[in-house]
Amino acid sequence: MKKILVIRLSSLGDVVLTAPVLFALRKQLGVEVHLLTKPKMGDLLHGGAAVDKFYTWGETGLMSKLKAEKYDGILDLHCNFRSYWSRLILFLYSISQGIDRLIRGSFASAGTKMLKVQGYEKRRFTRWLYVKTKSPQFKVSHVQERYLDAANQLMKGLGCGGIEIRDWSVGLPVYSGFSEDSQRDVPGDISTFGEANFPGSYRVAILGGTYETKKIPKSVWQDVFSQDNNNWYLIGGANEKGLALELVAEFGNRLFDGVGIFDLETSSRCIALCDVVVGGDTGFSHVAAAYNKPLLLIWGSTDPGLGFAAGFENNNVLHLLPKDLSCHPCSKLGFDACPQGHFRCMKGYSAQEIKLLLQKLQANSLGGH
Repeated sequence: MKKILVIRLSSLGDVVLTAPVLFALRKQLGVEVHLLTKPKMGDLLHGGAAVDKFYTWGETGLMSKLKAEKYDGILDLHCNFRSYWSRLILFLYSISQGIDRLIRGSFASAGTKMLKVQGYEKRRFTRWLYVKTKSPQFKVSHVQERYLDAANQLMKGLGCGGIEIRDWSVGLPVYSGFSEDSQRDVPGDISTFGEANFPGSYRVAILGGTYETKKIPKSVWQDVFSQDNNNWYLIGGANEKGLALELVAEFGNRLFDGVGIFDLETSSRCIALCDVVVGGDTGFSHVAAAYNKPLLLIWGSTDPGLGFAAGFENNNVLHLLPKDLSCHPCSKLGFDACPQGHFRCMKGYSAQEIKLLLQKLQANSLGGH
């Protein structure tokens, strides 16, 4: 059995995007997969079927532990200074071990091979050109395609076959969601959140985002909840607590405030058991797509053409994009404030188009997705 180390340090959504490729390596080729990531970034993959063993950047004795694993290959799906440094250390260690065996005369008999290392194409310059020119000719392929290409190149170098992925919604933990009274179990501690144990079904609103220009503003959420009378969980970080309280005050007890309360795993379980999700270009939208949930993805300063959109080859994901806006996209990652000061990419959506897309999501949900 081949053993490989996969490096993807952050962010949350990017780590989730690795899951289908890692799952395929394990299930199709029998590869033992270890993942090196930053603290908490791999939490959503724990308990799933994509990774055999986890390592965390910064943990005590990390490099000594990785050296002891004696990997056959390294798949670098981050390609930054930290990942380059890690793979260089392990590569040089493998060379030293090979030289040592050669000196001892056991190199051939041990069947030792050089550690194989493979990165992926980040397409930084092309993405920069797309942001600067807005020209479709500079759109890049989805990052999961590039992850897959890199994995197959590594497997070829290790003398293995390739992998194919037809279902990109795999690899995360599977949750059962119904108690004996046919109500969905509430994510988190039932004694704390029992008053919000919505019967039947509920939806999830993702309030958070890494950058302000990727967060959905209050006016858009007002349109969402005005057009949809279902029960909703609100999830997000502590920075969105004020917005959550304002929305709950306006729309009443059909909104349950989990913002700043649910941890990553609880938020993920909340998404896994829901019917519909609405969010921006943020990590938990990737989680929703990974669970194949009907998802309305509302775009701000970024764009699917940058190659990191949630829901690759997933018809359950609907994308709401700015129209006829010459400044869009304005960033690869997002900004703390709109550079133009108007934030029309998010605030230019109409209540009617949101309503129509929510109705389409409802149809997807009733279709059993």
